[in-house]
Amino acid sequence: MKQFYSRLLKTIIISSVLFTTKNASSQNPTTIASSSNVSVVENFNSGHGSFSSSSLYSNSDDVSFYYIASSGAWLENSGLAIRDASIISSVYLNNQLSGGISIGFSFEAPAGTQYRIRIINALCNCTGGATLAGTTANGPVWTILPSVSGILKLKLNDGDLYQGQNLRFEISFRANSFGNILFDNFALGEIAASPLPVTFKSIFAQQVNSATRLVWDVADETDVRGYEVERSTNGVQFNTIGFVNANGKSAAYMFADNEIMSNTVYYRVKNVDIDGKFKYSGVVKVTNKLASTLKLFPLPAQNTVTLQHSKLGEGSNMFITTVDGRTVKQFNSAVGSFQTKLDLTGLNPGMYIIRLNDGNESIQSIKLIKQ
Repeated sequence: MKQFYSRLLKTIIISSVLFTTKNASSQNPTTIASSSNVSVVENFNSGHGSFSSSSLYSNSDDVSFYYIASSGAWLENSGLAIRDASIISSVYLNNQLSGGISIGFSFEAPAGTQYRIRIINALCNCTGGATLAGTTANGPVWTILPSVSGILKLKLNDGDLYQGQNLRFEISFRANSFGNILFDNFALGEIAASPLPVTFKSIFAQQVNSATRLVWDVADETDVRGYEVERSTNGVQFNTIGFVNANGKSAAYMFADNEIMSNTVYYRVKNVDIDGKFKYSGVVKVTNKLASTLKLFPLPAQNTVTLQHSKLGEGSNMFITTVDGRTVKQFNSAVGSFQTKLDLTGLNPGMYIIRLNDGNESIQSIKLIKQ
């Protein structure tokens, strides 16, 4: 493999198929075309190049790439037929002209293997907190590799790509037959390495009973103070819900969110360095399997409000908190009831949270506006 690609002399020149897609996740549409203006920036001959592959899996088909020093390449050799595997680059400073990125890599894979490329802002101050600046994953989400071995070279044109960005590149593969997948000779246009204190390897969220468990892993930590966990109900506006101190990369990080605020919730993690610099992970979405059945009337409330809920079991309880979590009222509830009348006397006008433990291993919350 290495002997074959040494003849490239650091420059990748091939043709590839032209296709156009709409990028639903970034702010501007992405178009993908062939490109010849790329050079190898990491051949992996002397090390892994600070690339990484996910060690946290969100489904049973996820597997990892591993760096093979003797081959000077990354290899996925799980032995499975059906699997997904991703490799994530280190951070690069974009010196290309705004509006597009040229990218290439060499590969070996079973026939029919598909790929996906995503370009991610490593330091994102973009509108709405979007981190995805460009992608091939639009329509179709996955694209079949042109052969079982060779070099893929594309240019992703997108208005969200501009000169001076710190970017990471995620290259994912989806196979449906046996055989190893090899990734090598990562190539870009005019771009320079730009190391940052943290490289997010993976992040996923999963509902566990009445809580959401968020887990993330990082490749390296330098001068990191900790991680802010942010939550959103619309994927655009995020609020901080917790903070986890840095552990020196001794283990993966975990945070439990015990508040179920809506049927669909979005999460991201913000790395905060000791000098105040920060960057975001990708955004993950969780669909609440224990969707809230709570209803309030009348709204907005004045002195009393009725809470409609599922049938209450033994040990049920409910209370009202301020938006910052301070309990201001607690109520007794009747076992077997389907609605409870709440006395709001003494509460100042404003927004509150009603939280109900229904005694059936479900904790639900609903917003209350008091006039």
